[in-house]
Amino acid sequence: MITRRALVGSALAAPLVITSSRFSFANDWPKAGPIRLVVASGAGGNADVVTRIVAAELETALGQSIVVENLSAASGMQATEAVSRADADGYTFLVGTSSQLVHNIALFDPLPVDITTRLRGVAMMNEVPMVMCVNNDDPAGNLEEFIARLRAAPADFQYGSGPTGTTTHITGALFLSELGLDVVHVPYPKSGEALRDLIAGRLSFVFNPSLTAVPQVRDGAVRGLGVSAPERLVAMPDLPTVSEAGLPGFVSQTWNTFAAPADTPEEIVVQLNEAVNAIVQSDSIRSQLVDLGSIVPPSKTPQEVDAYYARQREIWIPVVRGTGATRSAG
Repeated sequence: MITRRALVGSALAAPLVITSSRFSFANDWPKAGPIRLVVASGAGGNADVVTRIVAAELETALGQSIVVENLSAASGMQATEAVSRADADGYTFLVGTSSQLVHNIALFDPLPVDITTRLRGVAMMNEVPMVMCVNNDDPAGNLEEFIARLRAAPADFQYGSGPTGTTTHITGALFLSELGLDVVHVPYPKSGEALRDLIAGRLSFVFNPSLTAVPQVRDGAVRGLGVSAPERLVAMPDLPTVSEAGLPGFVSQTWNTFAAPADTPEEIVVQLNEAVNAIVQSDSIRSQLVDLGSIVPPSKTPQEVDAYYARQREIWIPVVRGTGATRSAG
């Protein structure tokens, strides 16, 4: 029989019991079941490619199966919201990019969930600049010549991108803003679809993530005129940066990180951080990511990942708002 005294005693002891149980559960992680990595973009895209490379190694490192789930609706807001509302038990993580963790804060009004307080950084995988691609038949020999043609007749050009507000769109919008030009924008459900229309001659240019653009440039499907990185890519050393080629100081990149529900136990966050850092900094995976056209920065602690998010938001939220782009969560 449960007495009033027992109930009072249980209530007083509850915080200690919960804390003790939570700590014990964190120590047992990840034995309870598969880990879910939610990618806020379609299969075959930048974040999906990187996630699957790292997830394959992570399964071995953690001794647990990894399930990669693609939820690309509403510029990745569906995925972001789902993870922010998930149990903070270390079994659901978001593969967070600039689109989901920065741009969407400026795009959605109202914001369906407070991204800055409901999610926390876990680990950094890589940075991914954009490659400015044009059709093989474009007469411009370099970016400077392309800009001259663009200035002469902006109404004759169209640029494509992934969904409104994603880095492919914002990079193109920033590029045109720097030039003081207005050019027709054609958004697609996936950035790869814009690249296909560029190849078919239905678009004038596309800023595409280097992970998917570099293979197309190497194979001769499109021509790259510049990369929006601070320096040239190891994967394509002959491709100049946009800064070198015509717009000094022009840098625009997305990135791939792990983010978790804010209340995820610190022990789990640290363990996953250390596992991901070891994987991406290993010679084999680092070389693979670099060869794909990305940049692998030095390892970051979870706190440094959060600081990285904060800096990116300071820089890019005003830029995104300046484009006038908006999205609905539906």
